[in-house]
Amino acid sequence: MPYKLVKGEFHLYYRSTRHVGSQPDGDSIWFKPNDPLLLSGIGGRSVEFNNGGFAQLRFEAIDALELHYKGAEQNLELAFDSRDFTLGEAGFSVPDIVYAPQTFKAVRSAIPHPTKGFILTRNIDPFGRPVSFVFAGTTNKQDGNEYWLDTTWLNDSINAALARSGNAYPSFYTGLPTDLRNRIRDLVRTAQKPPKMIWKPDLSTKGFRAPSLEKLEELVIWPKLFRRLITFFNDGKTDLGDFDEWIRASSTRDDEVWIISEAELGNMHDVIVYEEKKNKMFMKYAPKELIIVPR
Repeated sequence: MPYKLVKGEFHLYYRSTRHVGSQPDGDSIWFKPNDPLLLSGIGGRSVEFNNGGFAQLRFEAIDALELHYKGAEQNLELAFDSRDFTLGEAGFSVPDIVYAPQTFKAVRSAIPHPTKGFILTRNIDPFGRPVSFVFAGTTNKQDGNEYWLDTTWLNDSINAALARSGNAYPSFYTGLPTDLRNRIRDLVRTAQKPPKMIWKPDLSTKGFRAPSLEKLEELVIWPKLFRRLITFFNDGKTDLGDFDEWIRASSTRDDEVWIISEAELGNMHDVIVYEEKKNKMFMKYAPKELIIVPR
């Protein structure tokens, strides 16, 4: 299936009656298309634009550490590193970006601003975000046309740069072409040997203890698992031994996943294991071995 090419600009803030700053992270940034109508009716959905006319992008095939998921943040130092890497790749001068004091998350100003870019997308997620391969700069290809994305072109995307540099985990969903998925997997393997950035402290498959929400926020684990655990703690749970029963109780939590190495369809509860004797949780399969079935 081809991808629609949409040209536009990356923005970090806008001014209306007040200054509104975005809170970008490693896999999300504001995008203003030259023609907003090009982001209507893709896969039966249309993009939701904010008051500045910007769409919040969701990067395809990768998942960066969380900076603000339900008020929680995931290893703040590395999450900031991933954010800064993405903004640099998008053409912003990272040292010249000014953030609101205290949290350093909401952007006040940036140089240059905005920057040019384009996306390749074929899906809008339930939150109105284009699921995209994201590219900085310009292209001679026609705005609004559909193109086949090959691995050579993929290599030029910010998505590929994040995987190559060790600044993001792989995150595959059904529908992603096999050659593109395999290319991201290859880039992840390169970043893991020797381990770069997130892969140095990653505990996803090694195992971890999380006796509290505060401890969880210090860890470096697959962000999808982190998000599930945030919801687990927010539901008043504190014992990881209760996680298996908790996740099985809701199909919205217990995603279906294809386990590539096993060639089997399972669920999240088949992937996440709690070892009672050691009081440790770990992933039985690495993130690059999983393909999530969207709900």
